[in-house]
Amino acid sequence: MRFIRFLIITLLFSFIFIEAYCQVNLSSHSPITIKSTTLDTIKLTDKIKIIDVLWLNDTIRVSVSNQDVKTDTSVVKNVNNKGYFASRGFILSDESVMQNCFSYALEKYFENSETYSQNIFRKTTSIDGKSIEKILNHSFVKITEFTTKPRKNLKQTIPNDVVLAFVNNFGSVIHTVYYRNEKFYTKNGMFTPDTFKSLNKFIQKTYWDTKKIIVYRIDEDKIKST
Repeated sequence: MRFIRFLIITLLFSFIFIEAYCQVNLSSHSPITIKSTTLDTIKLTDKIKIIDVLWLNDTIRVSVSNQDVKTDTSVVKNVNNKGYFASRGFILSDESVMQNCFSYALEKYFENSETYSQNIFRKTTSIDGKSIEKILNHSFVKITEFTTKPRKNLKQTIPNDVVLAFVNNFGSVIHTVYYRNEKFYTKNGMFTPDTFKSLNKFIQKTYWDTKKIIVYRIDEDKIKST
């Protein structure tokens, strides 16, 4: 009888311990949300709202599109030389014109992160060049960088889950992509998103004026200290 009581008590405590451990373990893996605060409205129209946002320690400029308002894409659709994306059959749509490559690369980065989440980079937002450079320089850390010439540089191994910044001769970031599991995730201007596997071919056909590529990953030390 005593043995049965001992066994029941042991099993009960084991169950409580396992349940408590699972709860702690699950909560420890919940993504940390990087919050953003709207500081000022710069411009407001029926189609778009341009706002200054505090993201971590930086003030960035974000354009937020109104999903209920249609965008006239007929002018771009009728251009004869549409480039790489249109030549592959990618189209312009009311949804695709709302987000640019900077916002898209960051959205994909945090979408695949198990540690961090965010709510500012999404299908209806775009950010300008100055803002993406602030984010990459102040909230991310440079993993590596390489020039686009000679072309063999573009065949080197790239670490997983990173953002690649395409930098031109003037030192400006002209494009960003997200890289994961041997695929590059990109969005060119107003066209729908795409993926590619050859960095060399992509640069030759699209961003041929890229001088170097810088590879970034979130700076966890800076995030924790913010």
